[in-house]
Amino acid sequence: MLSCDICHQKFSFKNSLTRHIRIHTGEKPFKCDTCEKAFRSSGQLTVHKRTHLEEKPYSCDSCEKDFCTKIALIRHKRIHTGEKPYSCDTCEKAFRTRGMLKVHKMIHSGEKPYSCEECEKAFRTVGEFNVHKKIHTEEAPYFCVLCQKAYYSRYEFSQHNKSAGHLKKMESTKNTVQPPTFLCEVCSKTFESKDVLNIHKYLHPEQNLSKEIKTEKKEEETLDKDPLSIKMEAESVEVIIKEEIKEEEGIESEEFV
Repeated sequence: MLSCDICHQKFSFKNSLTRHIRIHTGEKPFKCDTCEKAFRSSGQLTVHKRTHLEEKPYSCDSCEKDFCTKIALIRHKRIHTGEKPYSCDTCEKAFRTRGMLKVHKMIHSGEKPYSCEECEKAFRTVGEFNVHKKIHTEEAPYFCVLCQKAYYSRYEFSQHNKSAGHLKKMESTKNTVQPPTFLCEVCSKTFESKDVLNIHKYLHPEQNLSKEIKTEKKEEETLDKDPLSIKMEAESVEVIIKEEIKEEEGIESEEFV
């Protein structure tokens, strides 16, 4: 039996040990000529290439789900049959795959072969380790637009959606009619209400132009009245217009204090 010098896992064949050591070293010598993604073994590369060809030759006869490899189909079928052929010799807990059993045994042994160079925190699986490394790189690719929170892994993001009830909310609103939006003619931004749009307009430098248009419009409205009343109301209309402009300027200055 051959043993890994890092985690002491045993292997029957040298090729298996060589592939395993690449997990610790991060070496991936087999590259895809389509997307340049790299893999530790030629078998992994062969399976990956099927994703570009959309080739899934193995199909489940229970749910008609397709798979790229035969071993993936065998593992999947155990979901339907409930078969768990791999049992823990310590607590007798059973698992569907050898990999799941291997990770479980580390709970009993305390083994954590994947260690972070930044903070020296250790992990049982390479998946947990890869998620942890994103903390140091500040890479959080899963973002909840409803809560404005970011998550490092798809699992955490999925659990968040379930606990917060976002999935049900999105399903219930999926086919509903979207509320009307109000468009700003200056910058083409949209808003949910006309009041918010009016407030937004004051942020544009064109606001002074709109005030001049408003003044001209009110002056035109006075011309539509009885000619006898124009002379009497002309001075009062001018005063009112100036007062309204001053009030609007006062409101704007208060908003930015």
